[in-house]
Amino acid sequence: MLNNPISDVKMKLSIRNIIILVFLLLFFVSLATKFNGYIDVGDYADTAKFFSENQQAKLRSSHSLVYGLIHAPFSKLTDSLIFMKISSAIWLFLIILSVYYISEKDKRTLLLIVTCPVIWYMAPWINPIQLAGLLFLWSYFFIKKYDSTSRLKYLFLSGFLTGLSWAMWDAVIYFAFFVTIVFFYNKISLHLLYFLLAIFAGTAPKLIVDQIFFGFAFFSIAKHFFAVVAFNLVGGIYGGETNFNFLNMVIVLLVIPAYGYLLLTKNAFRNNGKDIMFLIFSTIIIVLNAAQIRYLIFIMPIFILVLAEYLNPKQFKIQIIIFLILSTIVVTPYIIQIKYETNGKEFSSLLRNINNLKFSLTAESDLILEDLESISLEHPSEIFIVAPAPDDFQYLAGMYWGDGIDEFVSIQDFNLFLNNKTDLASKTICSKSVYWNRRDICSTVTLRKTIDDRTDYENINFAISLDGTGIPIGFEQIEKYNILYLFEKTNSKI
Repeated sequence: MLNNPISDVKMKLSIRNIIILVFLLLFFVSLATKFNGYIDVGDYADTAKFFSENQQAKLRSSHSLVYGLIHAPFSKLTDSLIFMKISSAIWLFLIILSVYYISEKDKRTLLLIVTCPVIWYMAPWINPIQLAGLLFLWSYFFIKKYDSTSRLKYLFLSGFLTGLSWAMWDAVIYFAFFVTIVFFYNKISLHLLYFLLAIFAGTAPKLIVDQIFFGFAFFSIAKHFFAVVAFNLVGGIYGGETNFNFLNMVIVLLVIPAYGYLLLTKNAFRNNGKDIMFLIFSTIIIVLNAAQIRYLIFIMPIFILVLAEYLNPKQFKIQIIIFLILSTIVVTPYIIQIKYETNGKEFSSLLRNINNLKFSLTAESDLILEDLESISLEHPSEIFIVAPAPDDFQYLAGMYWGDGIDEFVSIQDFNLFLNNKTDLASKTICSKSVYWNRRDICSTVTLRKTIDDRTDYENINFAISLDGTGIPIGFEQIEKYNILYLFEKTNSKI
């Protein structure tokens, strides 16, 4: 049967129109709202600000510096985070195109990925997870190529891209671990070594940056590992609960394709057993540990590539409708924030606060910026303690783009200075002998302030509180602005 040229042209035009429309919508959702995400955003945005010399505070990042460093020149050029918003949309758009091309231009996979709620959920986020997800997707593509051909070039490409993805975002290591288990359990052990060496090569940017700035190439890796251990043992350095949250778990499960159960059939396992095992392992760790929608950007493209093969026409249409409904709900909080401030800033918080939603025409961040401008004009070139929480200084420093304030200082660091201490937190684990033994073995991990701390704590004369509390004795309130409270030192012996 001859192909219908008119039909082929219409199909190409239709696909092109879909891609163009999605491109425009992604950038609209990304740029139209002030929302930048709510988890770890400061670690990456502040890194870009710090290295562009726009950050009036010490660097406080618990994650790799690489992503922030990449964006630092653009932050310097624009005196804003606008390019970090733009790049978020770019990485997501490239994920969509990648899924389309990896599926050999299957229109079904294109429609599934462009309607996938995870894509739209992540559109405005300043986060390396989008770029890391893109790199990991191609890493997965090449590991499957290696699995079917045993060609080493695909093995090295996969490992290198996995390492590069890890250099952007620390948690990639968990997904890389599952890939290694699934694809190398029956392979030559020497090939596994090649794969691990390729990962190490791909991680080079992280290692080089850590060596330059911290004097220890494995600084980020070690910090992430000990942070995970500490969080699971004591709930983090400030205490608190672990990541698990039942509502978050339900929300993550809600976003996963409704027809995902089709991959649990014998036929699916026979044809895509390794893909499915990877998806099962990854889904379990996301649901039971992180329970965050953003992590799904790592598995949803692969989920869609595999699932598309097993959907009949009716199931495909239903899944598209479900995705469209969820994507609309996911985008709604961002659209609201074009005009209003709300306590339902994204899908999860919208559901948590559904019975107590609040809206305001004035954003709190705008009021705080107005306060900071007033403070910098009234008390120029001063250092300010920030309270009440240890990391509130990061919140204010992340907003402020002026040069009238010399430095924002954590109340935690100031209290360490007052008490002549250096340790922020420590955890000791010891053996416990069951008999009358003279010695036990103990291991202590300590998180301490930087050794080369150049802040002039003795001559700090002012403090800012977000709620009027948490200020050390010896400071007296002298002003209340829109949001912020300003205090001045009255006791010179502090």
